[in-house]
Amino acid sequence: MAFKTESLERGDIISIVGCAQNDYLGQKGIMPVAKGGVDNVLVRSGSGEYDGGDRVIGWPNGFEVHDDLIFTVGWGDGFAVRRLNNDGSMTRLFYDANFLYRDTSSTYNHLQSVAISTTQKKGVVMTYNVDGYTTFDYSGLMNGGTTFVKDDRPTHSNPQRFIGGAGDSGLNISSAGLYYTSGLVAAGDYIYVGEYDARHYRRCLRRNMSNGTEEVLGSEDGTADKLSGSATVDRNGYRFTLFYDEVNDRVFYFSYYNSNFQVVLDASTSTPELLWCDVGDTGQGDDSYEQGLFIADPTNAPNRMWIGCSNKILDIDITPCLTGSAPTVHNIIRLDNSTNIVFDVLFRFGNKYQKTSGLPMDKDPTYTSYIRTMSDRGKNMNLGWVDTTNNKTPGFIRYNDTTEDTSTGGRGRSLRYDYGGHHVLMASANGTKYWVLVGYSGGDGHTFITYNESDYPKRLIGNWEVVYGTYTLANSANIDEAFVSNVDKFDIPSNCSLTVYLSNNNGSNWETYDTTSTTAHRFSTTGTQLRVKITASGHPDKSPYYMGFEGPLAVHYKSLHAAAKDSNIKYKVTRKRLR
Repeated sequence: MAFKTESLERGDIISIVGCAQNDYLGQKGIMPVAKGGVDNVLVRSGSGEYDGGDRVIGWPNGFEVHDDLIFTVGWGDGFAVRRLNNDGSMTRLFYDANFLYRDTSSTYNHLQSVAISTTQKKGVVMTYNVDGYTTFDYSGLMNGGTTFVKDDRPTHSNPQRFIGGAGDSGLNISSAGLYYTSGLVAAGDYIYVGEYDARHYRRCLRRNMSNGTEEVLGSEDGTADKLSGSATVDRNGYRFTLFYDEVNDRVFYFSYYNSNFQVVLDASTSTPELLWCDVGDTGQGDDSYEQGLFIADPTNAPNRMWIGCSNKILDIDITPCLTGSAPTVHNIIRLDNSTNIVFDVLFRFGNKYQKTSGLPMDKDPTYTSYIRTMSDRGKNMNLGWVDTTNNKTPGFIRYNDTTEDTSTGGRGRSLRYDYGGHHVLMASANGTKYWVLVGYSGGDGHTFITYNESDYPKRLIGNWEVVYGTYTLANSANIDEAFVSNVDKFDIPSNCSLTVYLSNNNGSNWETYDTTSTTAHRFSTTGTQLRVKITASGHPDKSPYYMGFEGPLAVHYKSLHAAAKDSNIKYKVTRKRLR
């Protein structure tokens, strides 16, 4: 008898625990899900105290945190400040739907960059697509205060310029960031800015929030204020995304075009130095299309990090840059091949806060090598992670056409964002810690989502299982043999495992399927009802998965003639009637 074939489709799922399966735009993947869903939240709201400044699209600095205060900028709904209360709720302290000053009279509401100087209790808001900025003083909100001051509109000759407004810096910096990534970051008293337009090649600019002093670090020829021994700056980068490494006091300037990145060392001091890191000289491309930074161990290995590059992310060591050489590339994960993600995004990954302890923090305090990824342009909406064992970035294209576990831990369905899904651990006035999530659109964007600290909503349900069936042959014939195709395409990270089981008696007995064998599994039991069970063993930071770009999983099964099943018959002859 020929094999009968059935795809292991979502409609065939009998039970599913800890994972999800999709069938959308050619992807037929299976992934573990995160512990946090829509039903086990403490707060999930975009109305009342949670309305306004909640359309957080900017990465990584679409929000800032100082103690129990969270500052957010929204794409279309301005700026707001809220206080995290002891019970995990929030109180809105200030909101302005059109917070950004533009020229001499107009305002604007589509914002993606905010930075605060926690030393001065002052901050600034900017965006990438229009000129303008607004500064503020939040010192009156500290320790339970209620006074917030939005500074008056600048009155100097170029009021839209955050740098060069008075005309004495030689530069014009009036917009910040790249599309929906952030071009502002704070280090001590200083706010650093990265311009959207090509206005400060080979230079990094900052403003002292204590006295308003503007500074230009570097020079157009790439020689001034450069760390001794670093390579010549030979690219003209622009459209910057900025990160701050608090542990090592470093500001990172990642340029979308023509440069890759610069690092400002001793960024909070009066004597910073610039370090040039030429990824182009490694052959990996000059552009930073992908946006992210992840330093696993900023204390003991500060120069080892994951960064974005041209259609890839890189594991690099920048130590050679200190003496004028290109960084060392340890690992490469491509984002444009047929077995990894194939959807068009500006890939977001890593963390805002490059540290492993203290608050605020968005890195997992236990699994400090766990690299999360985030959504962009309505893709990777259920969020994902970086698998450094198999050099892949597992994630679904979208949430559409997905069947998932909605029960474990009372999680409900997975969270969804078109952009973002940023999360941060922060504390209320009495020290109670909560995970706070914000994002843009996609179902759960435009809301504040709060979990108890112990919930660890971004951790994976590492151990998962899915059962398919029940499959039968014509006339309820016995099912004697079966094999599962494409199961060898599962990616299994280190210290994880995947087991496939088959049953021909509707789950009464399960037999282990040899995923490495090239021959069909022959059942030791008798039965007419086939089920398939896939079980994964993983961890909160990694687990087996199937990307699903190589077609569906399928099971093939059949009956055998009685003689074929008789082990005592050593030679089998197919008989034919002669006419």
